[in-house]
Amino acid sequence: MVQLRSYATLAELFNDWFGTNMRFPVFSFGFFVGMAFLVAGWILYKELKRKKEQGLLQSTNIKIVVGKPASTSELIFNGIIGFLVGFKIGGMILNWSTFNDAPQAFVFSGEGNILFGLLGGIALTYLKYREKKKEQLPQPKEKTITIFPHDRLGDIVMVAAVSGILGAKIFSNFEEPNGWKDFIEDPFGNFFNGLTIYGGLLLGALCVILYAKSKKIHVLHLGDAVAPALILAYAVGRMGCQVSGDGDWGILNSAYVSQADGSVVAAQPGDFEKVLEANAAYFEREFESLDNVPSSHFEGPSFLPRSLFAQNYAYNVNNEGAYIQGCQGDWCGQLPVAVYPTPIYEIIMSLMIFGILWFLRKKLKIPGMLLALYVIFAGLERYFIEKIRVNNVLEFMGIHATQATFISIIFISFGLGMMFVLWRMSKRTPQS
Repeated sequence: MVQLRSYATLAELFNDWFGTNMRFPVFSFGFFVGMAFLVAGWILYKELKRKKEQGLLQSTNIKIVVGKPASTSELIFNGIIGFLVGFKIGGMILNWSTFNDAPQAFVFSGEGNILFGLLGGIALTYLKYREKKKEQLPQPKEKTITIFPHDRLGDIVMVAAVSGILGAKIFSNFEEPNGWKDFIEDPFGNFFNGLTIYGGLLLGALCVILYAKSKKIHVLHLGDAVAPALILAYAVGRMGCQVSGDGDWGILNSAYVSQADGSVVAAQPGDFEKVLEANAAYFEREFESLDNVPSSHFEGPSFLPRSLFAQNYAYNVNNEGAYIQGCQGDWCGQLPVAVYPTPIYEIIMSLMIFGILWFLRKKLKIPGMLLALYVIFAGLERYFIEKIRVNNVLEFMGIHATQATFISIIFISFGLGMMFVLWRMSKRTPQS
């Protein structure tokens, strides 16, 4: 039976699959997050262009001045960027082993090379000067250009990415008991750890709406274009969680336990309790006491892969759990008891939601209705997955539930209310 494992870096994955011995510091989770933004950008571009061709999104005219030489501020800005890039690249080249061991820590540290930084600053400053020199006219002139929403894709994705990551981190710090404490002690080291999807959605949506209104882009049509892109990007991001084993997994499945070599086997009577006792320090650190360990017993049918309902995320990126016998790499942890692989379930559900939204995108004629449907589906998906996910439980008005559960209920309610309001508005306003 094939035993799934985790891969902290892409090099680990390639080496295991193809028998190579490569070393390059690209973390698998970061790679999939990057791919998620690319996928979302591609879908969004196609939808914005389609809506433009349907006449649903209009252009705006802006005036620009061409033929001016490079300004002092442009040269200074490019010099600073060039210095920072050269400073870090030089440091990476000259201290490759240090960078390879901890790339994220190296990038956000003060380590680098001054000489490479100066060369990079000079080079980028000169390139900007030469570029503007070629475009320079004897007399700068003003011209009007036409911009469509799909022409602003880069700006929209950048606004969504920066505000989304910031919002995800802020909400994560509220969700984790020591979130703010850990972040203040090591802001760079903890910035990309423990991101919360709802925080990213809320702040990202707010910033994109403000940007769209400032550029006179129809917000509801933009929302309909964004909806399928968001859920597909979420599926790709969850692939990163699954591959890296970043801790975003479900409760324990007491029907299966881990072996010392990293494999998962069916538990015999009493095995679950024995494993809890043998790894009491780990479980007490994670759940405060052995009595609080969340678990359920489910023996999957033999005709389905065991990995669909029991995984121990061996070699996970956080080194969570017990040591794998004989492991000599950087990531040697495995969960003592197999858990439900919730990232897989979320990938499947997100792809199904994407398929529904993609099918309905040309059929729903009321602006904003597809976005409202996405909000409902996103809330439902997270509400049900929270039933078997490991998360901190909060109390609100006497109700005990996770932060994500509370927000998912708000999402479902908001989406239903939004659909009703849009439907009522459509009855009063004839659709062209």
